[in-house]
Amino acid sequence: MKRVWILTELFYPEETSTSYILAKIANYLSEDTDVCVICGPEQYDSSRKLEKDTSFEPNEKVKIFRQSAPSLNKNKLLSRLLKQIIISTKMSWTLLRRLHKDDIIFIVTNPAPLLILTALIKRFKKNKLIILVHDVFPENTIPAGVLKSEKSFGYKCLAYIFSKAYSAADVLVAIGRDMQEKVVQKLRGNTKNTDVVIVENWGDTEHIKPLYRTSSEKLIIQYAGNVGRVQGLKEFFETFNNANNPFVELDVWGDGAMKKHLEELVKSQKIENVNFHGSYHRKEQEQILNDCDIALVSLADGMYGLGVPSKTYNIMAAGKPILYIGDEKSEIALVIKEYNNGYVFNGYDENLKQWLSNLKNEDKAIMTSKGKISREIVEKKFSEKVILDKFKNIIDKI
Repeated sequence: MKRVWILTELFYPEETSTSYILAKIANYLSEDTDVCVICGPEQYDSSRKLEKDTSFEPNEKVKIFRQSAPSLNKNKLLSRLLKQIIISTKMSWTLLRRLHKDDIIFIVTNPAPLLILTALIKRFKKNKLIILVHDVFPENTIPAGVLKSEKSFGYKCLAYIFSKAYSAADVLVAIGRDMQEKVVQKLRGNTKNTDVVIVENWGDTEHIKPLYRTSSEKLIIQYAGNVGRVQGLKEFFETFNNANNPFVELDVWGDGAMKKHLEELVKSQKIENVNFHGSYHRKEQEQILNDCDIALVSLADGMYGLGVPSKTYNIMAAGKPILYIGDEKSEIALVIKEYNNGYVFNGYDENLKQWLSNLKNEDKAIMTSKGKISREIVEKKFSEKVILDKFKNIIDKI
């Protein structure tokens, strides 16, 4: 029987999308594969009112090796980097000590230092390596504002090192067409020994379904997810304010590095019809995602090919249309254009402002129709079984 080592800092009971996806993959592969997981410490917030979500709890076949890590502020860049280096080193050392000749290594691209360390292990031990690309590093540091220029010496050094690390993989799994393009470019033509395949994220069609919602007097746009640096939310708030449509309300669910800044922006600019809510439990997703007319998914300028928001597929599972703001050739934009289940705007320009300004009650019926398409698509193309079968095929063929 094959043995697969999955390395991920975040794993059950953490409720991030990475933790959820890797736990589901581990369970699915364990049906006919020996699966071992090396991960960070259990950091579930026990202060929450709801109990752990056991819907993606690893089964008894999955062997878990947890590594300790210091408790540092993830919203401070230096603290976050230090924690990533420490946990990556511990995880890699555990792998190196337990790895057998024919074992398969399966990692995700966060934390970034883990890429370099597992690439070195692969070159030394010659095991097969699969990298699930959720982030393209260091390219994603530019739109995030972490590094200022691609021309800097530091960036060029990191780009060279990480290109070598990505090239060490036997299979690179991109989660969208734009990301596949970016990853191939990153390999600098060195695709002879590395396959770059697409396996999209999926929607939880079992636990998230469209619910009947009492109609509100206002049209509600909802943002639910990480309020981070690469979502371009500051620009959306400013455009929303300039649109000045009293009929439209913006609800923000989640937490992140930009939340405090956005709250201060709303207060200083006296932006009306914006409501901030806290982070939410995975069990609450169905109720929260249904509590809107349309869901906002956005990426900042420069994020083409560097990320595909996984929350999109759960939004679709809830039967909601998508308001997507980002490059019109990116994966989510292409899906919306192909199936007409939302609206695409290529940045925060006058077109978006006018669209927001002109929204009226009659548009709710149109959005409901587009939402039904979202649900149909996710059931046919982006359900859990459809996507997990793709991962299993990769493991079987490698």
